[in-house]
Amino acid sequence: MGGQQSVPKEPAPMSETQLRTFNTVIADLRRQQIGKRVVLKVDRSSLLQGAFSHFKMSGSELSPIDVILHTERNEEPCTNLGGPNREFFTLLLEDFKSSKLDMFEGPGSFLLPVNNRKALNGDMFYLFGKISVLSILSDGPGFPYFPPFLVSYLRGHEFEHELSSLYIVNTFLTDYINKICNATSQEEIDTVIGEDEERFIDNCGWPRTDMVTPSKRMLYVQTLIRWELLDKRKDVYDQLKKGLNVLNFLDLTRDLQEFEHVFLCRNKSKTTAEFIKKKLVPEVKKLQPQDKEEEDAKKFTLRCLKDLEDEEAAHLFQFITGLDDLPAQELPISVEFNRVNRVTELPEAITCVQRLILPLGNKSKIQLYSSFDKALKFGRIGFGEKTSASK
Repeated sequence: MGGQQSVPKEPAPMSETQLRTFNTVIADLRRQQIGKRVVLKVDRSSLLQGAFSHFKMSGSELSPIDVILHTERNEEPCTNLGGPNREFFTLLLEDFKSSKLDMFEGPGSFLLPVNNRKALNGDMFYLFGKISVLSILSDGPGFPYFPPFLVSYLRGHEFEHELSSLYIVNTFLTDYINKICNATSQEEIDTVIGEDEERFIDNCGWPRTDMVTPSKRMLYVQTLIRWELLDKRKDVYDQLKKGLNVLNFLDLTRDLQEFEHVFLCRNKSKTTAEFIKKKLVPEVKKLQPQDKEEEDAKKFTLRCLKDLEDEEAAHLFQFITGLDDLPAQELPISVEFNRVNRVTELPEAITCVQRLILPLGNKSKIQLYSSFDKALKFGRIGFGEKTSASK
């Protein structure tokens, strides 16, 4: 109006992170390797032993290497086309998974660093991190076995919402947590704790004077999970971070998406409506209603699940589990009625044990659907906050 022409705005300058790509960072890191090229002759039957002394040396990351693999009788020519180097690092990183070293534990779909004091005192986790970086610089593999919370921790990102019983390897602790979660009275909780021969309550940092009551049981479970996955392994994680930061690799790449591809365990499947239905419908059907409110909640939930679409399913999955992607291993999800606060209309979720809590305050399917929609949107905005509908 008035004949005025709008003046086009100058585009905002791109941030340093936006300008960087993983490949350009790797190229820059390779240029830092200004040391003399080293020819590393390694016996296939003892890769780690043969390479240990080289990688243990301070500053060895500054020297590019050419690997010659050999057996007892044969030496393989080094053509410097990357093949021997890639094969060497692939086999070497596999050696770190050996039970003899006792550095990692897990079902194979994911692995956790072990709180092994001998390995820690020998700087083995630092060495592993350093070798992982040099593998990537040599076009070798990463180590895509770490669960999401550990990748987030290594990157310096928020990780609390990703802590989950899914990643607990100790089956005794998993069974113990399940019993605590399923206890419905003070007597049952006391029995579970009293029968615990491992004395988890004494080791996890729970205050000795603080009684585990029905209202505090999930806080206790969260304490157990954090202790098992983070607190007792923190020294190991921090030494690993130090190793991953040779040549400032971690500082320069942790905000780039490709960092996840190098270290995160992944499931190639997508979170679809069909997947969520297969997980939730049987669990909802197993519920035993005790009154009309619970019967209605069960009926309305099954109707809503029937109409679930893929985008809604992805949000619901994150709401229940705290995870953005499907984990690489089997994922149990449970469902229960909210018998503590029967008038609430919003669903809740205990993400650390993948449990959906159905509200009993909705009077129709439409009202329940609206409540779920509100909770999912709220959960995505305030995820991990105390005010979030997810616990």
